[in-house]
Amino acid sequence: MTRQQAVDFAAAKLVQISDNPRLDAQLLVCHACDIGQAELYAHPETLLSEREERFFRSCCSSRFQGIPLAQISGKKEFWSLEFTVNEHVLVPRPETELLVETALQCIAEQEGAKILDLGTGCGAIAIAIARERSDCTVVAADVSLPALEVARMNATRHGTDILFVHSDWYGNIGHRRFDAIVSNPPYVAKGDPDLDPHVAQFEPAMALISGESGLEALEKIIGQAHPYLAPRGHIVLEHGFMQGGETRKLLSQHGFVQIRTYPDLAGQDRVSCARLSTC
Repeated sequence: MTRQQAVDFAAAKLVQISDNPRLDAQLLVCHACDIGQAELYAHPETLLSEREERFFRSCCSSRFQGIPLAQISGKKEFWSLEFTVNEHVLVPRPETELLVETALQCIAEQEGAKILDLGTGCGAIAIAIARERSDCTVVAADVSLPALEVARMNATRHGTDILFVHSDWYGNIGHRRFDAIVSNPPYVAKGDPDLDPHVAQFEPAMALISGESGLEALEKIIGQAHPYLAPRGHIVLEHGFMQGGETRKLLSQHGFVQIRTYPDLAGQDRVSCARLSTC
C-alpha cells in the first residue's frame, strides 16, 4: 500500500464521521509513518512498511469508531504550537484562539499583568498567553489532576513559567488578585441535541457539560470573580454561540462594564469580555 492509497482508503471510510475526511486521512498517514504533510505531498508513491501499515490500520480503526484524531495522535496544534492531549483534556479548538487574542488585547497596555486561566485543561490558553507575554505572571487552575499533569507537560515543552493550581474554579486560588481572568469553561447544556455524539463519547464530560442550562459554570465564574480581580480588571470568557446575550446579562448584573462580544470565524458569538467598574 502506498501513502496515496492509504489516504484514499481512509478518506472513503471517513466520509460519514468527519467534516474533512481527506485531511483526516492525510493526518492519519502522517502519524502512522511519522512524517509531515510536506513529505506526504512530495512522495505519495512511497510504500508503507509492514509496521507502518499495521499501525495505520489500527489508527484508522480507532478513527472509524469516532475517536478524535487528536486523541489518536496525542497532539493538537493551537496558536501555532503543538500540544499533547489525551482523554483527560478537551481538545483545543481553533475558535478558542479568539479568546487568547481578546485577552492579549485587554492587557496590551499593562506591563507585568497577572493572568488567571480557570479550567486550563491541556494548558493551551495559559501557554499561548505566556508565550506572547513573557513579562506576565500566569496562574492556571483545573479541578482535574490528570488534566494538570498534561498542562504541566505542555508548559515545560514550550518553555513557559506557569503556576498550576489544583482548584475547583476559585476554590484554591487564595487571596491573589489578577488583572485578567480568562476561561473556556464547559458551556453545553445536559442533553443538548446539537452536541456531536463522538465528542460526548470521547472527550471529558466535565470539560463539556455545565449543567441543565449550560450557563452554570459561566454564572460561577462571573458571580464569584470580584475578589480575584484587581481594580478595573478584565474578564474574558468563551461561550456557546447562542449564549452571548445571557453572558452579557450576567456580566452587567455583576457590576461589569465595557461589555463586548466578539464573533468567531463563522460569525457566531463566541467570546465576551468586560471590565470591573470599581475596585
